Amino acid sequence: MLKVALVLSMLFQLGAAVYAISLIRRTRYNVSWILISLGLVLMAVRRLFDFSSLFWDSKLFQQEEINSWVGVLISVLIFIGVIFIKKIFNLQDHIERLRLDNENKTLAAVIEAEDKARQSFARELHDGLGPVLSSIKMSLSAIDPSAMEQKNRRIIERSCLATDEAITSLKEISNLLSPHILENYGLIKAIRATADPLLEGTQIQVEINSNISDRRFHRNLEINVYRIVCELINNSVTHADPGYIRIDIMEEQHVISLTYKDDGSGFDLDNGLQDKVIPGMGLDNIFSRIKLLKGQYQIDTSPDSGFIITLKIPIE
Repeated sequence: MLKVALVLSMLFQLGAAVYAISLIRRTRYNVSWILISLGLVLMAVRRLFDFSSLFWDSKLFQQEEINSWVGVLISVLIFIGVIFIKKIFNLQDHIERLRLDNENKTLAAVIEAEDKARQSFARELHDGLGPVLSSIKMSLSAIDPSAMEQKNRRIIERSCLATDEAITSLKEISNLLSPHILENYGLIKAIRATADPLLEGTQIQVEINSNISDRRFHRNLEINVYRIVCELINNSVTHADPGYIRIDIMEEQHVISLTYKDDGSGFDLDNGLQDKVIPGMGLDNIFSRIKLLKGQYQIDTSPDSGFIITLKIPIE
């Protein structure tokens, strides 16, 4: 049994040594891996010394000291190799940081491209369609209703009302695509101005609390927090049928704390996360923006128990 065990041990150690040597190139000839590979080779050689004593009267090498010195050398090689192996871990950490940095840059580029497309589309609507509607309104206003029959007068009045509604809708769409209020007046006023049209025609009451007042932050933070809040309000109106929405935006020790709460239908969070969070709710987009801002979030929701999300976003 001892002979079989030694044979298997020797074969395992030879296999480990050969495999370790074959990986040297993949480690780009890292010193620590070379030293550990040499240690494994010497361990296999030392096992060969022990194995030979079971089959021959004398060992392959008569000097007992050689076996001992080989053991010492193995210990030294393994010790130095383990010390140097830290470089491999540092390299892995560096690669991981580069991966995360590239991932964040890609995400930032996608969101920035999306925002630029929104701005471009809003500008085209405002500068292209806006003047056309204004021209139609001016032409209709120039018509003298008193010189018409009652039927035609009603048509003109309806056309003027429809044109006014189209101009108002155009302004609202343009502002949602590229929030001019956000750029001119800041985050809180932009959210208040956007919440009113989104909740118009509903019985939903909204409460917005904040301690940042008119304070301005860098555009990347403002535009992403604004988009997050707009998406959350839209989700509540579309999916949750709430009667009440509360939004708290506070600055605490260089951190923006945002808590959004509604008393709507809520949803099963565990199943929602497994299904990549309820298709159509846009939460994936919200999570991407939070990640871009290096923030953290916590969600508390369940069926018929409302929805709460708390964000912590560092101010850079």
